[in-house]
Amino acid sequence: MAGKRSFSAGRFAFGIDGEFAGYIKSVKGGVIKGSDVVKHNLGTSFYQKKHISTITHEALTMEIAMGMGKSMWDWVKASFDKGFVQKTCDLWAADFNHKVQAVRVFNDAYIKKVTVPTCDGKDKNPGYFTIEIDPTTIRYEKGDGSEIKGEENANAKKWLCSNFRFELGTLPCDRVAKVDSFNWEQKIVKDEVGMFREAMKEPASLEVSNLKLSISLADLDPWAEWHKTFVIDGKCTDGDELTGSLTFLGPDLEEELATITFKHVGIISLEQQGVEANKEDIARFDVELYVEEVAFEAYNT
Repeated sequence: MAGKRSFSAGRFAFGIDGEFAGYIKSVKGGVIKGSDVVKHNLGTSFYQKKHISTITHEALTMEIAMGMGKSMWDWVKASFDKGFVQKTCDLWAADFNHKVQAVRVFNDAYIKKVTVPTCDGKDKNPGYFTIEIDPTTIRYEKGDGSEIKGEENANAKKWLCSNFRFELGTLPCDRVAKVDSFNWEQKIVKDEVGMFREAMKEPASLEVSNLKLSISLADLDPWAEWHKTFVIDGKCTDGDELTGSLTFLGPDLEEELATITFKHVGIISLEQQGVEANKEDIARFDVELYVEEVAFEAYNT
Protein backbone atom coordinates (compact mmCIF):
# COMPACT_ATOMS: atom_id res chain seq x y z
CA MET A 1 0.00 0.00 0.00
CA ALA A 2 1.33 3.42 -0.90
CA GLY A 3 2.46 5.59 2.01
CA LYS A 4 1.82 9.23 2.56
CA ARG A 5 2.60 11.30 -0.53
CA SER A 6 5.43 13.80 -0.59
CA PHE A 7 4.71 17.46 -1.22
CA SER A 8 6.64 20.08 -3.12
CA ALA A 9 8.66 22.66 -1.21
CA GLY A 10 8.60 26.40 -1.73
CA ARG A 11 5.28 27.42 -0.20
CA PHE A 12 5.96 29.10 3.10
CA ALA A 13 3.92 31.57 5.12
CA PHE A 14 4.85 33.41 8.27
CA GLY A 15 2.69 34.23 11.26
CA ILE A 16 3.21 36.56 14.21
CA ASP A 17 1.36 35.91 17.47
CA GLY A 18 -0.94 33.48 15.68
CA GLU A 19 -1.92 35.85 12.86
CA PHE A 20 -0.94 35.60 9.18
CA ALA A 21 1.84 38.08 8.37
CA GLY A 22 2.65 37.21 4.76
CA TYR A 23 4.31 34.83 2.32
CA ILE A 24 8.07 34.39 2.21
CA LYS A 25 10.42 34.15 -0.77
CA SER A 26 13.00 31.92 0.95
CA VAL A 27 13.96 30.60 4.37
CA LYS A 28 16.99 28.95 5.91
CA GLY A 29 18.10 28.00 9.39
CA GLY A 30 15.65 28.10 12.26
CA VAL A 31 16.41 24.60 13.52
CA ILE A 32 17.39 22.94 16.82
CA LYS A 33 20.86 21.45 17.04
CA GLY A 34 22.71 19.57 19.71
CA SER A 35 26.03 21.32 20.30
CA ASP A 36 29.14 21.11 22.47
CA VAL A 37 29.76 17.40 22.17
CA VAL A 38 31.53 16.30 25.34
CA LYS A 39 34.14 13.52 25.07
CA HIS A 40 35.10 11.09 27.81
CA ASN A 41 38.24 8.95 27.81
CA LEU A 42 37.25 6.06 30.07
CA GLY A 43 38.60 2.59 30.92
CA THR A 44 40.39 0.41 28.44
CA SER A 45 38.20 1.17 25.42
CA PHE A 46 39.86 2.54 22.28
CA TYR A 47 36.73 4.65 21.64
CA GLN A 48 35.69 7.85 23.35
CA LYS A 49 32.30 8.13 25.00
CA LYS A 50 30.39 11.17 23.75
CA HIS A 51 27.24 13.05 24.66
CA ILE A 52 25.58 16.38 23.87
CA SER A 53 25.78 18.96 26.62
CA THR A 54 23.78 21.89 25.22
CA ILE A 55 21.09 22.74 22.70
CA THR A 56 21.36 25.52 20.11
CA HIS A 57 18.31 27.19 18.61
CA GLU A 58 19.50 28.63 15.29
CA ALA A 59 18.26 31.96 14.01
CA LEU A 60 15.78 31.88 11.12
CA THR A 61 16.75 33.91 8.03
CA MET A 62 14.03 34.78 5.52
CA GLU A 63 13.61 36.96 2.45
CA ILE A 64 10.45 39.04 2.43
CA ALA A 65 8.86 41.49 0.02
CA MET A 66 7.36 44.88 0.75
CA GLY A 67 3.98 43.14 0.87
CA MET A 68 4.44 41.62 4.31
CA GLY A 69 1.63 42.58 6.66
CA LYS A 70 1.43 45.39 9.18
CA SER A 71 2.41 43.13 12.06
CA MET A 72 5.83 42.45 10.49
CA TRP A 73 6.62 46.08 9.69
CA ASP A 74 5.41 47.22 13.13
CA TRP A 75 7.79 44.69 14.66
CA VAL A 76 10.67 45.95 12.50
CA LYS A 77 9.86 49.55 13.47
CA ALA A 78 9.75 48.68 17.18
CA SER A 79 13.11 46.92 16.89
CA PHE A 80 14.70 49.91 15.14
CA ASP A 81 13.27 52.10 17.92
CA LYS A 82 15.05 49.94 20.53
CA GLY A 83 11.74 48.39 21.58
CA PHE A 84 13.32 44.96 22.18
CA VAL A 85 9.97 43.36 21.35
CA GLN A 86 9.65 39.57 21.61
CA LYS A 87 7.10 37.70 19.51
CA THR A 88 5.89 34.14 19.07
CA CYS A 89 6.16 33.29 15.37
CA ASP A 90 5.03 30.43 13.15
CA LEU A 91 6.54 29.18 9.92
CA TRP A 92 3.96 27.21 7.97
CA ALA A 93 5.12 24.83 5.22
CA ALA A 94 2.30 24.04 2.81
CA ASP A 95 1.64 21.81 -0.18
CA PHE A 96 0.55 22.82 -3.68
CA ASN A 97 -2.98 23.52 -2.42
CA HIS A 98 -1.71 25.72 0.44
CA LYS A 99 -2.62 23.06 3.02
CA VAL A 100 -0.34 23.22 6.06
CA GLN A 101 1.89 20.14 6.30
CA ALA A 102 4.41 21.20 8.96
CA VAL A 103 4.86 24.05 11.43
CA ARG A 104 7.86 25.48 13.24
CA VAL A 105 7.08 27.62 16.26
CA PHE A 106 9.61 30.26 17.37
CA ASN A 107 9.00 31.33 20.95
CA ASP A 108 10.14 34.64 22.49
CA ALA A 109 11.90 35.70 19.29
CA TYR A 110 13.78 38.95 18.66
CA ILE A 111 14.50 40.53 15.29
CA LYS A 112 18.26 40.08 15.20
CA LYS A 113 19.15 41.58 11.84
CA VAL A 114 17.55 43.45 8.94
CA THR A 115 19.41 43.66 5.63
CA VAL A 116 18.27 46.15 3.00
CA PRO A 117 19.02 45.11 -0.60
CA THR A 118 21.16 47.21 -2.92
CA CYS A 119 19.17 50.06 -4.44
CA ASP A 120 20.44 50.59 -7.99
CA GLY A 121 18.85 52.70 -10.70
CA LYS A 122 19.76 50.03 -13.28
CA ASP A 123 18.21 47.11 -11.35
CA LYS A 124 14.60 46.49 -12.42
CA ASN A 125 14.14 43.39 -10.24
CA PRO A 126 11.80 43.19 -7.23
CA GLY A 127 13.46 44.12 -3.93
CA TYR A 128 13.56 41.70 -1.00
CA PHE A 129 14.55 42.44 2.58
CA THR A 130 16.41 39.80 4.57
CA ILE A 131 15.10 39.44 8.12
CA GLU A 132 16.84 37.30 10.74
CA ILE A 133 14.92 36.37 13.89
CA ASP A 134 16.51 34.76 16.93
CA PRO A 135 14.14 32.68 19.10
CA THR A 136 14.63 31.52 22.66
CA THR A 137 13.15 28.12 21.82
CA ILE A 138 11.92 26.33 18.69
CA ARG A 139 9.31 23.59 18.51
CA TYR A 140 8.37 21.34 15.58
CA GLU A 141 4.69 20.56 15.07
CA LYS A 142 2.72 18.49 12.60
CA GLY A 143 0.53 20.43 10.19
CA ASP A 144 -3.23 20.01 10.57
CA GLY A 145 -3.94 20.17 6.82
CA SER A 146 -5.85 23.43 7.12
CA GLU A 147 -5.55 26.02 4.38
CA ILE A 148 -3.35 29.05 4.98
CA LYS A 149 -5.67 31.99 5.44
CA GLY A 150 -4.25 35.25 4.20
CA GLU A 151 -3.59 37.30 1.10
CA GLU A 152 -0.44 39.08 0.00
CA ASN A 153 -0.45 42.82 0.55
CA ALA A 154 -0.86 44.86 -2.64
CA ASN A 155 2.57 46.40 -2.02
CA ALA A 156 4.24 43.03 -2.71
CA LYS A 157 4.73 43.75 -6.41
CA LYS A 158 5.17 47.49 -6.17
CA TRP A 159 8.78 47.91 -5.18
CA LEU A 160 11.71 47.47 -7.56
CA CYS A 161 15.34 47.96 -6.51
CA SER A 162 15.53 50.91 -8.93
CA ASN A 163 12.69 52.83 -7.27
CA PHE A 164 14.18 54.85 -4.44
CA ARG A 165 14.97 58.37 -3.26
CA PHE A 166 17.99 59.21 -1.10
CA GLU A 167 18.37 62.46 0.84
CA LEU A 168 21.10 63.75 3.15
CA GLY A 169 21.01 67.20 4.74
CA THR A 170 21.13 69.86 2.01
CA LEU A 171 23.59 67.94 -0.18
CA PRO A 172 22.54 67.28 -3.82
CA CYS A 173 21.17 63.73 -3.95
CA ASP A 174 19.03 63.65 -7.10
CA ARG A 175 21.84 61.84 -8.93
CA VAL A 176 22.57 59.17 -6.31
CA ALA A 177 22.65 56.18 -8.66
CA LYS A 178 23.25 53.41 -6.13
CA VAL A 179 23.00 52.70 -2.40
CA ASP A 180 24.82 49.49 -1.52
CA SER A 181 23.17 46.88 0.67
CA PHE A 182 23.41 47.69 4.38
CA ASN A 183 22.11 46.23 7.63
CA TRP A 184 20.89 46.93 11.14
CA GLU A 185 21.83 44.34 13.76
CA GLN A 186 20.70 43.66 17.32
CA LYS A 187 23.30 41.75 19.29
CA ILE A 188 21.81 38.91 21.35
CA VAL A 189 23.46 37.36 24.41
CA LYS A 190 22.65 34.04 26.06
CA ASP A 191 21.77 33.81 29.74
CA GLU A 192 22.77 30.24 30.53
CA VAL A 193 21.61 28.84 33.86
CA GLY A 194 22.79 25.43 35.07
CA MET A 195 19.38 23.99 35.89
CA PHE A 196 17.95 24.76 32.41
CA ARG A 197 18.84 22.89 29.23
CA GLU A 198 17.78 25.78 26.99
CA ALA A 199 19.38 29.21 27.52
CA MET A 200 17.42 32.43 27.75
CA LYS A 201 18.32 35.24 25.32
CA GLU A 202 18.56 38.96 26.02
CA PRO A 203 19.16 42.02 23.77
CA ALA A 204 22.54 43.77 23.89
CA SER A 205 24.08 46.50 21.70
CA LEU A 206 22.81 47.78 18.34
CA GLU A 207 24.99 48.20 15.26
CA VAL A 208 24.33 49.93 11.93
CA SER A 209 26.62 49.18 9.00
CA ASN A 210 28.17 51.94 6.89
CA LEU A 211 26.39 53.37 3.85
CA LYS A 212 28.13 53.33 0.47
CA LEU A 213 26.80 55.56 -2.32
CA SER A 214 27.58 55.98 -6.00
CA ILE A 215 26.88 59.53 -7.27
CA SER A 216 27.23 61.37 -10.57
CA LEU A 217 30.45 63.37 -10.80
CA ALA A 218 28.33 66.41 -11.68
CA ASP A 219 27.53 66.74 -7.94
CA LEU A 220 31.10 66.31 -6.69
CA ASP A 221 31.87 69.83 -5.42
CA PRO A 222 29.48 70.11 -2.43
CA TRP A 223 30.22 66.54 -1.35
CA ALA A 224 33.97 67.18 -1.62
CA GLU A 225 33.59 70.34 0.46
CA TRP A 226 31.80 68.42 3.23
CA HIS A 227 34.52 65.73 3.09
CA LYS A 228 37.19 68.43 3.45
CA THR A 229 35.61 70.15 6.44
CA PHE A 230 34.50 66.94 8.18
CA VAL A 231 37.52 64.68 7.58
CA ILE A 232 40.50 66.93 6.80
CA ASP A 233 39.64 70.02 8.87
CA GLY A 234 38.24 67.92 11.73
CA LYS A 235 34.85 69.61 12.04
CA CYS A 236 33.13 66.36 12.97
CA THR A 237 31.15 66.97 16.16
CA ASP A 238 27.53 65.91 16.64
CA GLY A 239 26.46 69.27 15.25
CA ASP A 240 28.41 68.66 12.03
CA GLU A 241 26.73 65.30 11.39
CA LEU A 242 23.71 65.14 9.08
CA THR A 243 20.30 63.48 8.99
CA GLY A 244 19.21 61.57 5.89
CA SER A 245 16.69 59.09 4.55
CA LEU A 246 16.16 56.32 2.01
CA THR A 247 12.60 56.12 0.69
CA PHE A 248 11.25 53.16 -1.28
CA LEU A 249 8.90 54.27 -4.04
CA GLY A 250 6.04 52.72 -6.00
CA PRO A 251 5.97 52.25 -9.79
CA ASP A 252 4.95 55.87 -10.36
CA LEU A 253 8.07 57.01 -8.41
CA GLU A 254 5.79 59.18 -6.26
CA GLU A 255 3.99 56.83 -3.88
CA GLU A 256 6.07 56.27 -0.75
CA LEU A 257 6.04 52.67 0.46
CA ALA A 258 8.52 52.91 3.35
CA THR A 259 11.30 55.14 4.66
CA ILE A 260 14.47 54.47 6.62
CA THR A 261 15.77 57.56 8.43
CA PHE A 262 19.48 57.89 9.21
CA LYS A 263 20.57 59.92 12.23
CA HIS A 264 24.02 61.28 13.06
CA VAL A 265 25.56 60.60 9.65
CA GLY A 266 29.23 61.41 9.01
CA ILE A 267 31.39 61.06 5.90
CA ILE A 268 34.33 58.63 5.99
CA SER A 269 35.72 58.66 2.46
CA LEU A 270 35.18 60.08 -1.02
CA GLU A 271 36.88 58.89 -4.19
CA GLN A 272 36.31 58.99 -7.92
CA GLN A 273 35.53 55.67 -9.57
CA GLY A 274 38.11 54.20 -11.92
CA VAL A 275 37.93 55.49 -15.47
CA GLU A 276 38.86 53.90 -18.77
CA ALA A 277 39.51 55.61 -22.09
CA ASN A 278 36.71 55.40 -24.69
CA LYS A 279 34.33 53.70 -22.27
CA GLU A 280 30.87 55.27 -22.50
CA ASP A 281 29.89 55.19 -18.82
CA ILE A 282 28.62 58.00 -16.61
CA ALA A 283 31.47 59.38 -14.50
CA ARG A 284 30.74 58.78 -10.82
CA PHE A 285 32.33 59.06 -7.39
CA ASP A 286 31.85 56.83 -4.34
CA VAL A 287 31.09 57.99 -0.81
CA GLU A 288 31.20 55.99 2.41
CA LEU A 289 29.22 57.22 5.42
CA TYR A 290 28.83 56.08 9.01
CA VAL A 291 25.41 56.05 10.69
CA GLU A 292 24.75 56.00 14.42
CA GLU A 293 20.98 55.44 14.50
CA VAL A 294 18.19 54.43 12.14
CA ALA A 295 14.39 54.61 12.27
CA PHE A 296 11.88 52.78 10.06
CA GLU A 297 8.39 53.62 8.86
CA ALA A 298 6.20 51.65 6.43
CA TYR A 299 3.09 53.16 4.83
CA ASN A 300 -0.19 51.58 3.65
CA THR A 301 0.62 48.19 5.21
